[in-house]
Amino acid sequence: MPGRRDSTDDARRGRVTLRDVAQLAGTTPMTVSNVVNGRAGSVGPEVAKRVRAACERLGYRPHANARRLRTNRRQAIGVVIVDPSPAYVSDPLTAAMLAGLTAALGREGYSTVLHGVAPDDLDDAPLLRQIESDGICLMLSGTPAQRRGIVQRVHALGQPLLLLQGEVDPGVPDAASIFQDDRAGAAALATHLFAQPTRHAVMLVPQQPWPAMERREAGVRDVVKDLRDPPTFHLLRCGNEGFEPTQAALADHIDRHGVPDVVIGGNDQMAIAAIKLLASRGLRVPQDVRVSGFNGLDFWRYASPELTTVFSPAYALGEAAAAAMLERLTLGSFSFRQRVLPVRFAAHASTLATTNAAPAPQDGNDRTHHPGATTRRRGQAR
Repeated sequence: MPGRRDSTDDARRGRVTLRDVAQLAGTTPMTVSNVVNGRAGSVGPEVAKRVRAACERLGYRPHANARRLRTNRRQAIGVVIVDPSPAYVSDPLTAAMLAGLTAALGREGYSTVLHGVAPDDLDDAPLLRQIESDGICLMLSGTPAQRRGIVQRVHALGQPLLLLQGEVDPGVPDAASIFQDDRAGAAALATHLFAQPTRHAVMLVPQQPWPAMERREAGVRDVVKDLRDPPTFHLLRCGNEGFEPTQAALADHIDRHGVPDVVIGGNDQMAIAAIKLLASRGLRVPQDVRVSGFNGLDFWRYASPELTTVFSPAYALGEAAAAAMLERLTLGSFSFRQRVLPVRFAAHASTLATTNAAPAPQDGNDRTHHPGATTRRRGQAR
């Protein structure tokens, strides 16, 4: 009829409003606002479904600038990964944690502003020169002194700060940390390895210091110092922890000190590089050398023999970080100072007396930590 206003006509003219969506969905503009702004928990599932269908039909998209003006928020969380490698996102643990973090933030209407920066180039990170976020998640590498300096630099921005896979100093306000229990996982691993006679053990770690690697080294040393007859223990720094640098470091050690009884990979990738180097020298795993890894993010399945490892809740770490940051933005303070997520050790054929070892139990930690996951894990920070 002439003069009659129709919401679909408005959509075609590019003037879709909350009221148009509400009219089509048979509800109120406030209900539509709750759904499109991530507050669907207060709305019944059938109504929320109608609202989303109406948004899709009309092509409605929330106006981000208007929402920012109403809430005085940018609806974005900054993520700064301090890593000397420009390929920082290729690390499997980092990738898995980012997947959990961004998925959880996205469900609540937040975007992620991601920056990778070398420890000495922090001031060059655009996020730190122009504030684009409501809070910052920080993943650190570098010496302890470097890490403390970086935390102080980021804290000076005046934004809530969450350290992911790092520990925050007590004197830093408005900050919290979430990390997995690397130390306990490494201790369980070492207890298993050194239950068999061991005279010579090595642990492979990257050249760049990472808090998680330091905790894993500490967990192994906790066990070694309590042994009645401890083995000779060497820490091998393997460059950028890539395949070739890891093999080169282990080969050099063998040439200088002989073949170890145990090789502990700081992560699964380094452990697999070690297995291949040992095989190229005619050494059998586990009969001649027992080899273990860490993180359990699918790589252990591809090793031959299957790799003894510690399973990381990587995706869940990212989700927990997102939940903590969003809670801080809502309540005005973090509800905890430090949260530690458990890991799970599982022995496989690479350290067992027989290569016909039973597979590890399949529980929730042995799967990717996101909705709908079944048997695959994906994603390591370190």
